Order: sequence, then structure tokens, then C-alpha cells
Amino acid sequence: MLLFTYSSLISQNETNLWYFGEKSGMGFVFDGETQVKYDGEMIAKDACVTISNRKGELLFYSNGINIWNKNHNIMINGVLVDPISTGGVLNPNISPDVLFNIIIVPLIKTKNIYYVFTTSSYFGLRYSIIDMNLNNGLGKVIEKNISLLEGDGVGKLSAVHNNDGESIWLMTTKKNINNEYTSFYAFNIIPDGRIESPVITDGLFYNGVQEGAMKFSPDGKKIACANYREQELSNHLAVFDFNSINGTVSNKRNLLTSLSFFEVVSVNGLEFSNDSNFLYATLIRQGMFNENTANFQPDSVRKNLLYQYDLSNANPLENAIVLHEETNNLSAGALQLANNGKIYRALSINLNEGTEYLGEIVKPNNYGVSSNYIHNSINLLPNKSRLGLPSFIQSYFRTRILGENGCVGIPLSFEVDTYSNIESISWDFDDGNTSNDILPDHVYTKEGMYNIVANIRINGRYIKVNKRVNISQVPNLKEDQQLIQCDDDADGISTFNLFNIRDNITKPELNEDLFFYESKRDRDLDINRIAEPDIYVNKRPNQVIFITAVNEKGCFDVCSFKLNTVKTNLGEISEVSACGFLEAGTDDLVGLFSLGFEKDFIRSKLNLANTDIIRYFPSFNDAQITENEIASRFYTSKASEIWVRVDKSDLSCSGIVPLTLIVNRLPIIDLEDTYVICEDSLVKISGNSINNRFEWIDSNDNIVSTDKDFYTSIPDTYTHIAYNLNNNGLECSNSKTFSVVKSEALIFDKIETIVEGGKNSVKVSIVGNEDYQYSINGISFVGTSNKHTFYNVPSGINTIYVKDSTPCNKITKKQIFILGYPKFFTPNNDGINDLWEVRGIDETQYRLIKINIFNRYGKFITALNSDRNFTWDGTINGEKLPSNDYWFTIELIKYDKSILKKNGHFSLIR
Repeated sequence: MLLFTYSSLISQNETNLWYFGEKSGMGFVFDGETQVKYDGEMIAKDACVTISNRKGELLFYSNGINIWNKNHNIMINGVLVDPISTGGVLNPNISPDVLFNIIIVPLIKTKNIYYVFTTSSYFGLRYSIIDMNLNNGLGKVIEKNISLLEGDGVGKLSAVHNNDGESIWLMTTKKNINNEYTSFYAFNIIPDGRIESPVITDGLFYNGVQEGAMKFSPDGKKIACANYREQELSNHLAVFDFNSINGTVSNKRNLLTSLSFFEVVSVNGLEFSNDSNFLYATLIRQGMFNENTANFQPDSVRKNLLYQYDLSNANPLENAIVLHEETNNLSAGALQLANNGKIYRALSINLNEGTEYLGEIVKPNNYGVSSNYIHNSINLLPNKSRLGLPSFIQSYFRTRILGENGCVGIPLSFEVDTYSNIESISWDFDDGNTSNDILPDHVYTKEGMYNIVANIRINGRYIKVNKRVNISQVPNLKEDQQLIQCDDDADGISTFNLFNIRDNITKPELNEDLFFYESKRDRDLDINRIAEPDIYVNKRPNQVIFITAVNEKGCFDVCSFKLNTVKTNLGEISEVSACGFLEAGTDDLVGLFSLGFEKDFIRSKLNLANTDIIRYFPSFNDAQITENEIASRFYTSKASEIWVRVDKSDLSCSGIVPLTLIVNRLPIIDLEDTYVICEDSLVKISGNSINNRFEWIDSNDNIVSTDKDFYTSIPDTYTHIAYNLNNNGLECSNSKTFSVVKSEALIFDKIETIVEGGKNSVKVSIVGNEDYQYSINGISFVGTSNKHTFYNVPSGINTIYVKDSTPCNKITKKQIFILGYPKFFTPNNDGINDLWEVRGIDETQYRLIKINIFNRYGKFITALNSDRNFTWDGTINGEKLPSNDYWFTIELIKYDKSILKKNGHFSLIR
């Protein structure tokens, strides 16, 4: 047997034992454990019931097909439905009968007689009668399957006590005469067993189905209906008002199951919290309708959900909460309230395949996640849960003690809420005190957890209920305290932070809420609270303030205290200086002030006692109300004025004085990031003459110079530290790291000539990463990188000049030869492109110049020379050659015997 503890229990002994699912069972013991039981013999795919006697002892249980007695054997005549139906042969054209719901109603004025009601798809509402006086207390079904409401569409079933506290309302639903909307049928079951004609409520325009739970609220004022629709967008869940006097239903409210358009979310299981304020529902997301085609697309793996609706809200959807959601194969199982105040959830994949767990809502009377749903909470192995849990008369779960946690010395009122008039009651307050009052008040003198038990008598029988309450200690405030503030003009008026009284009247670590008032009457009535206690300006000298302190348990105490002021002259404090630096990400000059060490100087300067408390604040007003304290020992600030507040050990103000913070300027450093050594010369680097001291440090942290001017021929990374002695005697420093590098040699990397459209361009690149400038023929210099392109460069010999941008100003140059010729010529004597020519040849540079022209087949045509200015008119021996492509070769031999060769082709166009 597995045991589970709980903190609060509501006992109606008829509901103490549950049998359900695949031979599963649970037992609920007053003020004790929840027991998993293993002695059941029933397999209930869905609907089922269990009933115990007034002592909580098992009587019988059923799945609507068979009835088992307390020995877990089928009761005499206890087979309610045989495999075919009731013994007769059904019409083969009619679908098999499906059981929807089952519930047991005891007859309190006919001893040991019970009605078992069932609803099914074919037979509607029927009941059987069980006499537990027979068969030595094991019971016998003396009549069975008595028809009460025939016809199609009967399905839902729930029961609750009549307002008279004795009769039982049995509610079911059925399609109305037009088979359009659903009507409610309320049967009043008299304690002697008579069943009155049903009270029929129609005209609510309620469109219900047989599938899905219906539940009364335990207080009998509401009824909720779930309609399990797999492919419909609306009418899944509705809540109604119920009149337990006359049995009528009214005020239909539809509750949404999804806030997404075209999403289908079906409801099956329902249950109310035992205070009737919250409705819980189990749901399945079935799929989506296509917005354009209206076709339904079912989910391949469905999402199961658990919702909570706050019915105490005028619009329950405003506070609708999803307590659990999970994508798996689970179906929407039943929910059932137990007599320990918890709600249990059946976890099953379908009618035929269960799981070994139940879910548990631990505190259903709490809103949202504080209701504490635990999935897979109760392990039933080796047995399993299916879709159903036992049904009961819902008002059985109403009986409970009303009362909240309290405080020592404060009267607490208690009451038992139940479904019938209380004939007598006895209270045990768990502190040695008892009462027989129906509505007692009780005062606890000690803090602690108390288990209150009430034994009530209703309808001639006793019911025991209990509730645990936590009694907390009230705050213990000190009277006759005062809050003393500094007064700058001796008029008795100042600004107070009233919360500063906390240390004087209570323990700060208790973190009690403090509320302040200007009069005792306001405090006693809790009206006109001081709106801004942290910046309160007293109305008159020696004003009395009234206070209420409330701890985390809601317990409170009251007292009062005085507001006094003092005019003091602590004297002056010398200014404090710090070296400045630039705050990260800004241009602000700030300093780091050692305020923690400064307190010793202030204490000595102002002749303060060691017990006096010194604090810093950014403004005088902050110092008055002790807000925004500068508590850090090291404080970063611009040049400013802060305020020093001195308090006595009792936190009474002794004085507030200003403290000037001076930020000394940074020594000026105006060095470059990089310096270049030219050839083997020294580079000179100079510090700013406004500074007092200089240090030059190499990469090995060696001080290599302390002069203002630093000379070096060694490439390295250096740091310059400059020092400046300020008028206040504080020497401040500033530093900069820079590089000294050797000038790179100027080396051509690549020179590329490009001829496009008869125009020449030259691309030049240099080895190195410095900034370089470029020039053709030394006319003007342009560019700032290690690459440059010249455009429209004339054919012939050109000189490219490159110089670096360092102080070394190095220059290198290189001659290039650009041979130019047209891609075509048109010898038609129009003065335009009449000749094909080779341009850019300086005859003085070459010993021999050979230019030959060939036709497209390689046959020599002619040779060009200086006599013809290296041109050709397109003729041979006066004969015009036809339009075609022609080839040329050029061979230039310099005087140093070096040879330049080039070939190409061009077009003759006539």
C-alpha cells in the first residue's frame, strides 16, 4: 500500500473509497494518508461509481455493466447489462448500446436502500435498486434497469443536494422535441425514494451532445457541460446557473476553449473546486480548419491540455489559465474532486489503453499555477487508469471549514459550509479549547500550526471535517521612539524618511510593511495613509506619527513616534582631490575617490565619536531622507559636491555638511601612434613641456629615459608616462603607448599595362603596408595606399615615381614603355583614321627597329620604317588591299642589345 500525505481534508465518508480503471483503487482516510489500493476486480473503460457507508467502509462499486460488493464479487442479480444488452436481442440496424454515465443516490429515510442511475445511448436514463440489508450486508439488486427517461440524446448525468438539504436533484440532458437544442431534466429524489416528475428547462438555445462530462458545483449554484466535438469550432463548453430550490437552469455562458481562429479544441472532463469558484477542464486539440478551403486537417499527434477558469470573475475567460499542456497520445480523461479537497485527473490513451498514473491538482481553490498541478502524481502500478473516475453527489464535497490563517491574540471566526442545516456541532481548536457554537470565535495565544476539527450533525448523521490553520506571531513594536532630523534653519520643520524609524521600533530583518498616519483615528480606520513616507515634511515641530507594521503573515501591531529636529554645526570639511581619467565611452573627466578611507579623516577633523555613523549622499535632500546612499568605499565621479551625514548610534541626525570633490586634470600627452626611423638616424620624440616629469619605457618595462625629449634608433613599442604636480599637492599621471618602426624600402611589386578602346592605363603596386603617393613623369603626386592606377597614359616611354608618406620622404622611380597602335583604320582619304601607325617609339633609344605586316595567312605584306613614320596606307605598290584582318610584329633592339618584341593584329576597313 502506497501512502501520500496531505495538509487539509474534507470528509464525507461515502466518498472515502474509489474503484476505477483497470482494477485500480484509492482510499482517503480522515486527516491522514491517501492510499493506493490493489483489491479491485473491476475494469471500467470510462464511467464508474463507488459508494461507502457513513463509516467510510466499502459497500459496492460498478462500471454500469456489473455491480461488485465489498468482497469484490459480483452482487446477487448484479449483472445490469449482458454482452448483448438486457437479455433481449436488439435490432441489428441499431448501434450497440454505449454507457455514458452512472451515479449512486442513497435514500436517507429508507435505510440501506440505494438507487444506481445510468445513461446510455440506446436506453436513455434508467435506474436499479439495491438493498444492502440483504445477503448478510453484501447486498442484492432487487430491481434493475427501470426506465426513467427514454429517447435519443440522453447522456449527461450529475447530482447535487436540494436546497432542503435532504432531497437530491438528479440532472440529465436530452434533445428537445424539435431535436434542435438540448433541454435539462431535473428529477427531485425524495429521501423516501419517490422520484418526482422532472423539471424541464428549455429555451436556453443550448446545443449539447451526449459525449462529455456534466458537473454540478459543490454549492449547487452552477452546472457546467462539456460537449466532446471532434470537428466543430464552437459549443464545446458552457456554464449555467442552477436553482437548487426549484430545479431550473438559467443564464448560459459559453466558455472558449481556444483563442485561435479555426482551431478545434474539444472538452471531455470537468470538475469544480470545492469552494465552487474555479472550474477545471481536460481538453484535446483536434486540429485546424483550413481558412480558405474550410477543410478540416486533424493533428497527427494531439495536444492534451488542462485548463482552469475563474468563475468568480464576471468574465471567466479573463483569468483562464493553461495549467498543463503536452503533445502525446493521451486523451481528455475525467476529473474528480476528492474529500481531501484535491482534484484527480484520469490519464489514459483511449478507452482500451490506460496508463499507470493519475494527475493531481493539489490546491484547486488557488488561482493559476498556485493550484499546483502535478502530472503523473499517483502511481497505480501494477494497475492502470482509464478515461473515467468514480462519480458522486457533488454536494458531498461542499462540507468544509471556512476560516483563514490568523495571528496570536486576534479573534478568528470559524464556520462550516455544508449542504444542509447543521443540527449540532462540536469544535476542537487543537490548543485544549473546544466549542459547541455554530459560528465560534477563537483566540490563539501561541503561534504554530493547528488542526481544527469540527464534528457536525446534519440529516441525523455525523460528518467530521478538519482544516489546518497557521497562527503567526504579531510584530512587537517599541513605543516612545523618535526620529531626529537635521534642520538647516532651526524652524523645527524638515524632510524625513519615515522608514528610517524601522531600526528603532522593530528588527529590520523581519522586513515588515510599515504604514504611516498623521492621526490615531486614521491609523485605526486605515484611512489617509501618508502617501510618500520617504519624503515626508512634518507639519509642526515634535509631530507625532502613528504607524502600523504588518508582517508577511498579515499580522500587525501599532505604535507611534515623534519627529524632532536639531540644528547643528559640525564645521567644515576639506575638499578631496583625485587624479582624473576619461570615463569609458565618454569624454567626461572623472576621478576615483577613496571615500571609505576619508571617513577616518572626517571623524578626526569633526571630532566625532567612534560610535557616530558617517554616510555619503549625492544631494542634501538625499542626505536628509537617507536615500541613494553612496555606500561604496571607492566612488567614481566628476568634479562635484556631495553631502556627508553624521548620525548618532540611535540614527538621530547630528549634522549634514558638504564635501567638495576635485578632479585634477590629466597631464597632456600629444604623441603620434607611430614614429619612423629614416635610414640609420635617430628619431626624436618630445613630451609636452607643461608636464613636470617624464618617463619613457620600452617593451621590457625598462625606463630608457626621463628627459622631456626621447631619442632612439631602436624599433620597439614604447610607453610614455607624463606626470603633473597639481596645486593641491597631488601628482597625477597619464600615459600613452606608441610604436617606433624603421622605414620600409620602396620596392615595386607589379606594374601592369592595360590597353582598352585605344586608351592606356597602368596599375602599380608596392611591397609594404605604408601610405604611398604616385606620379607619372613627376608632375604631381596622388594616392594614399600601396596600390594605384593611372588612366589615359600616353604611349611611349613614361617614368613612374613613388614616394612614401613618412618623414623620410623616400622616392623611387621606374621607366615603362607603352607601345600604341590602332585596332583598325579606314583609308578612305576623309582625314580620319586613314593610316595605321605605331606610336610611342623613340628612335634614339633603339639601334634597330623592325615592323612587319602580314595578311591573315601569314604572307608578308610590307615593312614600316622611319621614312614612312612607321605608318601604312593599306596599299602595296599602289594597289589597295581588301578589307580584312592583318597581323604585325615589332622587334626593338636597344644599344645594350636587349630586345623588346611585340605582335598583334588590326583590321582594315573600307
